[in-house]
Amino acid sequence: MSHQPPQPTPTVTFSARVPSRAWGIRREDFWLAAGYFAVFWILDAVQFGAGTEFDLPLLAKNWPFFAALGCIGVLLRRTATPVMAVFCGSAAVMLLLGNHPAALVLVFELFFSLVLFGSIRVSTVAASSAVGLSVLLTLVVLAMTGRAEPTVVAAAMAALTLLMPVEWAGNLRKAHRLAESESARAEAVRQSAEHRLLADRSAHELALERERQHMARELHDVLSARLSAIALQSGAALHTPSPHGRVLAQIRSESVAGLDELNTMIRLLQTGALDEVAGNSADLPSLVEQYRLAGSVISFDSSLNDVGDLLPPQLQTTVYRVAAESLRNAYRHSPGTPVTISLNIAREFGPSPEIVLVVSNPLPQRTPEARPPASTEGEAPALLPHPNESIDGTGTGIPSMHFRAAHASGTLTVGARSGWWVVELRLPATAEPRPSSEVSRKGAAA
Repeated sequence: MSHQPPQPTPTVTFSARVPSRAWGIRREDFWLAAGYFAVFWILDAVQFGAGTEFDLPLLAKNWPFFAALGCIGVLLRRTATPVMAVFCGSAAVMLLLGNHPAALVLVFELFFSLVLFGSIRVSTVAASSAVGLSVLLTLVVLAMTGRAEPTVVAAAMAALTLLMPVEWAGNLRKAHRLAESESARAEAVRQSAEHRLLADRSAHELALERERQHMARELHDVLSARLSAIALQSGAALHTPSPHGRVLAQIRSESVAGLDELNTMIRLLQTGALDEVAGNSADLPSLVEQYRLAGSVISFDSSLNDVGDLLPPQLQTTVYRVAAESLRNAYRHSPGTPVTISLNIAREFGPSPEIVLVVSNPLPQRTPEARPPASTEGEAPALLPHPNESIDGTGTGIPSMHFRAAHASGTLTVGARSGWWVVELRLPATAEPRPSSEVSRKGAAA
């Protein structure tokens, strides 16, 4: 007879993990129902009675079934309060007739859940019923026994199982309603603040729109008319023999270009469209020639093909505007001093190339005898400012250059270096325009 080794008994494991929600039932209700059933089992094990004279053996024997029915009702106290009332009430009556202490716990839970989770009407009826049952129970015990001791015990039991859960649940319900009221009030305040902010913003935008329209009208009626007159008069002068033909041609060219740019700015003010005004790096030679005709001594050097004509428009406009402002400042504040302009690509700060624009001129000697030199073309510098004319600017040139450099993700350095006034612009060749808020902060800091 062969001996078979004992086969290992298969083990079955049960997961105690309870989902946070299942069929609308919360996790805490699962654990509460399980805890109630465990307490019922312990009370039955120690033979702790409900304190009644009734003890039906059939009901007492089947107490686990009624206890489970009551625990199922506990699971449904939030999602189906009427069903909970039927289950817990029926189970409490059966357990009370079987003299099981679980009846008192289920009565407590019944009134607690009705007051806390029921509708306003159900909550009010449950609270009134608890008070009425407490009074009725006390009077019945007093009438049946005629003694104070059992009457006091009955009143205490009624207070613990009927009045205490009603009061507790009522306070919780009031706290929940107060929290909801505060939350609603806070939401109303937030929405009111948002509406007020939107109204203020709309009023501000309307005021800005009116101001833009007013500025557009003023520019069109005043400056546009003056530039148009200059263009017409210079055009007529070109048909008259004059030794200053090149100067007049440059005046007409610049007045026409200025009129185009002015019209662009007028459209910008009227529509709010963020179109970039004219000006690119390929226009730098003509800009330099304009100042040379006016008598300035300018040295211009560029290592970029076609003066950077293939660069992104954003970079070209920034280079042109910074160069134009730098030349204008040198023309105003240092008349007669030579100006050097260089436009190159540098890689000394990393693998990514940088567009580097440097405009420099010697710092002027502040003496009354200083006079602008003659033009290299042999013409009198008639367009240079007279010594008695004011050369004060508006104070917006350098901040505007900083703003443009920051908008193109570049850096701008302006200042005196060893007797020279130097404007150095560095732009990454693959720069993208920065967000307006970032540019505004950097421009303000500059």
